[in-house]
Amino acid sequence: MLCIKKILLFTSVLFSAILFSACENKTENTPTVIEEKPIAVNVHTLKQEAYAIWVDFSGKTQAVDEVMVISRVTGELKERFFKPGDSVKKDQVLFSIDKREYQAIWDQKNANLQKDKASLNLANANVKRYKPLVDEQLAPREKLDELEATKQQLEATIKADIAALDAATLNLEYCDVKASIDGQIGKELVLLGNIVNTGTELAKIVQTDFLYVNFNPSAHEVALIKKYKSADKPKVKVRLRSNKRMGIELEGVIDFIDNVSNTSTGTVAMRAKITNDKKLLFPGTFVELKLFVSDKIPVLAVHPDQISQNQQGSMFLS
Repeated sequence: MLCIKKILLFTSVLFSAILFSACENKTENTPTVIEEKPIAVNVHTLKQEAYAIWVDFSGKTQAVDEVMVISRVTGELKERFFKPGDSVKKDQVLFSIDKREYQAIWDQKNANLQKDKASLNLANANVKRYKPLVDEQLAPREKLDELEATKQQLEATIKADIAALDAATLNLEYCDVKASIDGQIGKELVLLGNIVNTGTELAKIVQTDFLYVNFNPSAHEVALIKKYKSADKPKVKVRLRSNKRMGIELEGVIDFIDNVSNTSTGTVAMRAKITNDKKLLFPGTFVELKLFVSDKIPVLAVHPDQISQNQQGSMFLS
């Protein structure tokens, strides 16, 4: 029995030694594998492609049309028929000036005309009645000559009366001050009850459905625009300088390029006409303008990652 226990103990120890040795050999002989990740390499291919070319400028808006409403007669300003900021139409009555004096003058001129017309009718009748008598030598020739002279004088007087009545009619019409263009009217410059004279400024009307945008590129830039532009009237986009994120952007076209450059600055006056039907922009506003040149000119496209900046400017990283 003791012998069997010794044999089992020896066998267990031998098995443990063999197992330990095998594990040790396995640990020493198995190489460690390190997985390497591939290095990402960005490849930018340089090639010629046609890109839309836009050029940026700064400009200032201007009303397409603006008119100062003025009085053309003297009198008391009696009524106003608009609210400041209203849209008005051509020939719409805006102000009324006291008409009583001008109505009295018109009545007088009209009465003079009617009186002289009646006198002319009588003179025509006298000439018609005396002419046969003179032909038959029943009345003196001198009397007929006198009647014909009176008739001619009355005809000249009536012409003067008509001219005077026309002037009185104009003055009476000018008592109703009307808009001369369609547009948006500002506030009144003279309060009701004041006496206005001929030429007194009463309000201003501006046409804002369209706006001009004036800007001044260099003569060199204008030459390049003319050379490479795709259309006779290049299109433009305009937005407020302080509202880049507000989405206020209006479109239009170039409608004027000056034929001379400024000798002091070397710039050329250019102008765009933009649609402003929602009246988002006002005349006199500073704006940013993007001018479309062409999308048919092949250029060498360089990825922005390949461009570096230093104090001397931009450079290409090869």
